Amino acid sequence: MQANKLDLRLTKGAKKVLEAMGGIRTLATAQDIHSLLRTDGDEAPGLTTVYRALDALVSQGLVQAVELGDGEKRYELIKPGEHHHHLICSSCKDSVHLDQCLIKDLDTLIKSKYGFQVSSHLLEIFGTCKKCSEKKTR
Repeated sequence: MQANKLDLRLTKGAKKVLEAMGGIRTLATAQDIHSLLRTDGDEAPGLTTVYRALDALVSQGLVQAVELGDGEKRYELIKPGEHHHHLICSSCKDSVHLDQCLIKDLDTLIKSKYGFQVSSHLLEIFGTCKKCSEKKTR
């Protein structure tokens, strides 16, 4: 990540977490990120620091937390102001990032029908992925 004004508000631990997440292409748990940092060779922040850093990064809109229904959050890098939705396999826990927001039109409908102003939303769709479906039919 390049230096900018936002970096000035990040702790040393949050910067390390953000840097480590730059090399992760899938959803990762705090434990996954902590393990990656420990193999990096530098002084790795503790697991508590990783959790605190992730909370700070989520609140700043740099990281998104995703619930897969098993009680443990997964995290992914996002561009500021962006959010992602996922298809999540209930069998193997694999996830697919959806390329577009499926709820934008629904936000407009909710506002016009109910007068409710949507400020944010979460959407994770659970089911069975193609690989797991094929295994079940064999």
